[in-house]
Amino acid sequence: IFASGLAYLNFFTLHKCIRFQKMQSTILRSPAFSSVRPNVCSRRSAVTVRAVQEVKGLVVSTKMNKTVIVEAERLASDPVYQKRKKVTKRYAVHDESGALNVGDFVRISGSRPLSKTKRFTVAEVLRKAD
Repeated sequence: IFASGLAYLNFFTLHKCIRFQKMQSTILRSPAFSSVRPNVCSRRSAVTVRAVQEVKGLVVSTKMNKTVIVEAERLASDPVYQKRKKVTKRYAVHDESGALNVGDFVRISGSRPLSKTKRFTVAEVLRKAD
């Protein structure tokens, strides 16, 4: 009985703390307290900046409006056999101009999410298809 009572007490205390933090942050966001900054742990408030991901790949499909499928190939280490193998990944890429054709070699860069699957845009065309 004591252990379960202790667990309930810990849950209740934690719940109270969370409610207090929410209430405090709501109060500090109001216009009257705009100059007050809450004392937040520096690890949580640290801003992380992601590097823009750039990938080179081959256009394999242009059947959608303003979207192309780019297939990128890279070497990855196999965890079991300790050998390097080719791994391909397909990216849905935003192509605003619609000038790309199948077989073009392009460099794509990461962007904000444009749809459910599109997170990349065409940065430049490295080589046109023959």
